[in-house]
Amino acid sequence: MPRWNKKSSRSGFALIEVLIAVTILSIILLSIYSGISTSINVMSGAKNYTRAMIIAKSKMNEFIDSKMRGTDLNHEPVEEYENFFINRVTQRFEHPLLGPLPAKETEITVTWRENDREKEYSISYIYPTN
Repeated sequence: MPRWNKKSSRSGFALIEVLIAVTILSIILLSIYSGISTSINVMSGAKNYTRAMIIAKSKMNEFIDSKMRGTDLNHEPVEEYENFFINRVTQRFEHPLLGPLPAKETEITVTWRENDREKEYSISYIYPTN
């Protein structure tokens, strides 16, 4: 009988070995999941940032094509992209060293919400006044 007991204790895994293996596997899987989740969030943010750049440049080109005429816009929704909004402000341009110049500056800001935070992208265009 003693021989049989020694043989059976060596033939399988002990409960503690199984628990250690499951713990190690869980830690590895959680780190992989965390990495994938972070990658998805980064790619989504990059996609929205690219959309905002396209919207801002497109609206700036429309403004330039209309000979820089038009009223300021405040939180106007973008038809093509849901949850994106435009602000356009035109004001007299003041150079930091030279002071006021005969020019105007138009700034277009695109805003959107991402992960419960307000994000924005802005571009500006300086042009002479007549």
